[in-house]
Amino acid sequence: MRIAVANNKGGAGKTTAIAHLAEALAARGRRVLAVDLDPQANLSRRLGYGEADLTEMVTAAEVVAANQKGCAADAVVGCRWTLPADPDLAARIDLVPARYDLEARVAEAGQLGSHERLDVALTGVAEDYDVTLLDCPPSLGHLTQLGLAAADTVVLVLRPEYDHLQGAIRVRDFVAAYRRHLGRPELAVSGVIVNEHDRRRGLHAWHTDSVAETFGGLVWSPPVPSRAVLAEAIDAAQPLRARGAPARPLVEIFSTLADQLEVRLDAAV
Repeated sequence: MRIAVANNKGGAGKTTAIAHLAEALAARGRRVLAVDLDPQANLSRRLGYGEADLTEMVTAAEVVAANQKGCAADAVVGCRWTLPADPDLAARIDLVPARYDLEARVAEAGQLGSHERLDVALTGVAEDYDVTLLDCPPSLGHLTQLGLAAADTVVLVLRPEYDHLQGAIRVRDFVAAYRRHLGRPELAVSGVIVNEHDRRRGLHAWHTDSVAETFGGLVWSPPVPSRAVLAEAIDAAQPLRARGAPARPLVEIFSTLADQLEVRLDAAV
């Protein structure tokens, strides 16, 4: 299954959710392909690839430009996480990295069928994995449309704040309005992850209720709390499991979220 992870508002935590959902799925033996569709390349960095590494690599930019069936295979690289307690975990995660010049693909938006290019590139490649997670940039433009047109379903990630909720609603409504134009007439949101939740903030509690009212049973539980150890793992480009005991509650939370993702995987079989 291919899952586009999206929000029209930046800073929602999409990349964080992808990295640690991939970790949780890999820990239970699932094979995961992460596709970085954001020119900022944050997902690529979090899986171990710095800007200097990406300079000479085949990335999503070349894959989309090639517009050839299965050409995403030329860009697939392994996750570089090191985890002595589970050395096989990183081996179950692969990446199609991004680089800043992915932004150049936006100029192709007006070309006939250009929205299908990623879908074509992933054909015969994504099938080798249990799940493909597509990290869409915080927009509704061409790069996000590439991800949506290649996806089987959409998961929204948001912080419990007004702008993030509105950004998620815009994605939901965009998908409903334009999925036929993207060649995915059945595409819909199948999950909502609440990220960076701080129960000490009354505003977060209020907006968490608003998220539940807006998306109902699509909201996955529990929310991901705001924790320093999560920021530390992000900054160090490490899996949560590498942070030891302080990260265990978050490891359990992402494992529970992965349970809910696997319900969708099993339903798709």
